[in-house]
Amino acid sequence: MQFLDALFGKTQRSKFLVATALFGGSIFGIVGGCATPFYSTDNKILLHFPGAARRSDQIPGVLRPWERVKLIEEKGEKGAKAPAEEKDVLLLQISQEFEKSESPNIRRSSIEAIAKISRNYSNPVAENIFRVALEESDVNIAVSAADALGVYALDVDGGAPESRRLAVELLADKYRRLPFSIAAGSEEENKRRKDLRVAILRNLSNFQESDSPLVFETLELGLTGEKLDDGALQDASMRTLAKISGEKYGLDAERWTQFLAYRRGESSKPRELSITERASKLDTAIFK
Repeated sequence: MQFLDALFGKTQRSKFLVATALFGGSIFGIVGGCATPFYSTDNKILLHFPGAARRSDQIPGVLRPWERVKLIEEKGEKGAKAPAEEKDVLLLQISQEFEKSESPNIRRSSIEAIAKISRNYSNPVAENIFRVALEESDVNIAVSAADALGVYALDVDGGAPESRRLAVELLADKYRRLPFSIAAGSEEENKRRKDLRVAILRNLSNFQESDSPLVFETLELGLTGEKLDDGALQDASMRTLAKISGEKYGLDAERWTQFLAYRRGESSKPRELSITERASKLDTAIFK
């Protein structure tokens, strides 16, 4: 008893403090002896504690998901400026990332990087990835594919005609194959399909009828087809028509419909809306 009193002290407070210190020291020693870190940090103070590992340290042979995404993005930036031979190598590497990974973030990053590398550089690797990605059940991946096709083979000089035509055909075909009837699926399924349709209509703004007659045919489907209650398809179609035609019909669906009929020789050309008429619906970012 005298030994314990000498070790821990005679008061309850001193005994509690000594016991706490011993317990904490034992835990500190156990953690310090662990071979495997149990948390990662780059904080200079926390790194002095046992069990800490530097977050930025590379694990030999292993890349964390965020590291893979960063590497893919860097390859996309590098490939956009690389010569053809290097583009081919990078495209194959990134396409393998897309095909092997189950991570939506990695797959989407791969699509975006492939689109950057393939800008004004037509190639079967990119086209195959875009085809596959458009059919993904994950609508975010399919939308990324639509966005990628929107810039595929484009540059200040107009890009490669064959690639532009293929991009339009893929977008138009996907739009037509998406079920239109609300009865064809749940409300959530219809919302996902609508989001993809809107992305397709929006990305058609990078093309002209000279690329393919499917440009205006698809936009007319969006303008006059099923609206899924909120008119989002009609709105996207009118915005794209305004951008590629230069006509000033604002958000007047009837005049846009008449304009498309006029282009086919089936109607007279509608009168453009005046600034006053367009004012209530004018989107100054698009309709000038």
